[in-house]
Amino acid sequence: MQFAQRCSWLIAPLALIASPVAAQEREFCADRPGLGTPACTMEPGRVMTELGVAAWDHSSGRSSIEDDLTYGNLLVRIGLDRLTEIEVGVTGYKTLRSLDRGSGAIARAKGIGDTTVALRRSVSGHDGPIAVHGFVTLPTGAKAISAGDWGAGVLVPMGFKLGHGLELDLTPEIDAAVNGSGTGRHLRWGGVAGLSHALGSNVTLEGEVGTWRDTDPAGHATDARAALSLAWQAGKDWQLDLESDAGLTAAAPRHSLLVGLARRF
Repeated sequence: MQFAQRCSWLIAPLALIASPVAAQEREFCADRPGLGTPACTMEPGRVMTELGVAAWDHSSGRSSIEDDLTYGNLLVRIGLDRLTEIEVGVTGYKTLRSLDRGSGAIARAKGIGDTTVALRRSVSGHDGPIAVHGFVTLPTGAKAISAGDWGAGVLVPMGFKLGHGLELDLTPEIDAAVNGSGTGRHLRWGGVAGLSHALGSNVTLEGEVGTWRDTDPAGHATDARAALSLAWQAGKDWQLDLESDAGLTAAAPRHSLLVGLARRF
């Protein structure tokens, strides 16, 4: 109930911004699945809701084992004009479980996560190939789950059609990420490169590699991971998806599995 109430007060004002008359219908283009961000934007007055039904991250190191589960990640995208959309994302209910290998002690935390507000503007056409995406994260989550302070970042999503059902996707990014201490910010930068292939008219397979360098004052780290995702457009206005990630460095989760859906209105 708390999660539903939070989503309602965040989404309702944004719905009033959008024009009630939609422009000519565009190709279905959801943010999920995958590590990167697409360059497409929503039609004026159209709304896309994207739900991460469940996500699991498993990390294993010399000193600890951690399992993170997230239910109900929600992203709402609203087209403002021909080239611009606004987004609000709410991190769903998270449960964290960490096992200390030495002592055998188990630490747990749970609660709803933080909120992200973003604006995406195409610098070419509504379907790319290049857009600029700026976001701000707000520490609205539970104390044990929240980053603890505000953060911000800019992405430049790019998508280039190569023919024969292939597309090259790139998402460079630079962030003012929240320090691990929960106060202040530091530089985080990196990006994602992916290659997608249409398997027929309504199924898309994509492979990606993402790398981010984090310069937290408490210790620098590189998060690198590979992802394989499958999206099935089951209807004109909705999609089901599945994603599996593998960590390539110690700072990344060793395994991740995500499942979700997207619906356009």
